[in-house]
Amino acid sequence: MTAARFEPLTIPTASELTKARDFLFEADMLVGDVKLLFLNSNDFALAARLKDIQGRLADELQAIERLIAASKPGLRH
Repeated sequence: MTAARFEPLTIPTASELTKARDFLFEADMLVGDVKLLFLNSNDFALAARLKDIQGRLADELQAIERLIAASKPGLRH
């Protein structure tokens, strides 16, 4: 029997979290622009799929915002 090896948990820095937030925000903007193009061409099925992707990006942005807020000193409960 061998013992399992676990990798240490890597906690992202505030700078990495900010970069991730900026990347997700830009992705959200691009998806929104593409969604409008498909809405304008009456491709409602693809526009609906892109709206779903935007929702997922918004959820990820909120999660990153919570991590950023939790990493700031003096704001922990």
